[in-house]
Amino acid sequence: MPTARDPGRIDTDRLHEVRDLIAELVRADPEQVAAAESFTEEFGADSLILIELLVRLEKRFGVEIPEDELPRLITLRSAYEVVASRAGW
Repeated sequence: MPTARDPGRIDTDRLHEVRDLIAELVRADPEQVAAAESFTEEFGADSLILIELLVRLEKRFGVEIPEDELPRLITLRSAYEVVASRAGW
């Protein structure tokens, strides 16, 4: 059985929280966010939107995310992984 520290484990509740936060920011349906291969390509998320996403993720999950992680915040899975690594999930 996976533990909370297993690197491949996905906490679906937290994944949905990240998805919903992104959906609100890019003004898309949560299902579209989950299926998107790139927020920048599919929703026109520019660097300002990605910075706002970074700030919202930090506030919501109580973590610090360095700006050099911005390029990874373009898919739901990678955004979740950035937060999970910082939060120790």
